[in-house]
Amino acid sequence: MSLELYKKGQGSVARRCAYGIAGILIAFGALRFHATFNVPGEGVLIEHIPVLGAVTYLKIGSFVLFLLCLLGAHLVLNSHKLVDLLIDTEQEMRKVSWPSWPEVKSATLVVVIVTVVMGMSLYGFDKGLQGLFSFIF
Repeated sequence: MSLELYKKGQGSVARRCAYGIAGILIAFGALRFHATFNVPGEGVLIEHIPVLGAVTYLKIGSFVLFLLCLLGAHLVLNSHKLVDLLIDTEQEMRKVSWPSWPEVKSATLVVVIVTVVMGMSLYGFDKGLQGLFSFIF
């Protein structure tokens, strides 16, 4: 596999979303890796660099892990089948007829009202059954 984009220029929005989500997850993973294995004051190479603080072996390792995972994500997200899927997904999303803002607000209001009514009904049935069972037992 090469690092060059397969079908460059097609499915750019879907690809950007996929790369962004993968980057966020990888960054979070690298930060958690560092936080899990970090021992303050251990393995210090350079002390007191502005913004970075002390440079340690673990920070360098976490950054290298981050870069390797980004490379792996690029190779996975640049595979022919996945790229074709992302391109097709973006094309299908352009065909969707999206609701207008007033339609969204009215549908949301209906969902909230039905949810509240159902919750109150279930609460009433629950209290009724509790009263029935406490009377019987």
